[in-house]
Amino acid sequence: MQYIPQEDLFRFTIIGTETDIADRLHYHALCAMLQEAACLDVDHHGFGADVMDSHHACWLLLRMRVDMVKIPKWKDVIYIRTWSSGYQKVLFNREFAILDENKEEIGRATSVWIIAQQGDHRPVRPSTIPGMEMYASKEPSDQKIDKLVPLEESRRGDAHTLTRYADFSDIDRNMHVNNTRYIAWSEDSFYSQQDTGTQIRSLTINYASEVKPGEEVKIYRSDTDAGVQIDGFETTTGRHVFSSRFT
Repeated sequence: MQYIPQEDLFRFTIIGTETDIADRLHYHALCAMLQEAACLDVDHHGFGADVMDSHHACWLLLRMRVDMVKIPKWKDVIYIRTWSSGYQKVLFNREFAILDENKEEIGRATSVWIIAQQGDHRPVRPSTIPGMEMYASKEPSDQKIDKLVPLEESRRGDAHTLTRYADFSDIDRNMHVNNTRYIAWSEDSFYSQQDTGTQIRSLTINYASEVKPGEEVKIYRSDTDAGVQIDGFETTTGRHVFSSRFT
């Protein structure tokens, strides 16, 4: 990854381990790039991980939508531009443009974040972080991310099911499963019942609760009018973990 300050762009070269059997970039790998760009951008503006650590706080992603016109492939160069749209109450909106090697737009993404306390991950009011008030937004974001309704328990018996575990390699610095892993699990579920030649053009994901080391997640795939929906539930408690949708 390389930052190009004069163009405010992050440059990535796609490596083989980020691609599928057709050399297409995995969505979980793309979202990892988007979030790396977001983390570095917020760091440039003085509110990165080191600053948040000093306030015993962290950034947490709640929802994201990604729409792609063209899927990049192995060895391709892509550029990502990201910017904050400010916050209302406790919700931060962040946008992304995804460009090809000619710097032509091939995709866009939008996301919603909160600042949370380290440990219990309760939301933190932005006004308690010195300097954050400069990002307060007077108008709500015009970029919308659908709130997905989890699959009803009565319908789960008919859905195709996968089981995943929160193993060491899934856990991030916030001591829970990294959000990109839910996207990878969703891709596994999608392609378990889909021709591998099918290209995903849009991803929507909602994060409902965190998964901690050692927990087990049941993942259900169902077809809807809007696309293929994937829902994850922690096995022991039955709590809703995430919902995603591919088109």
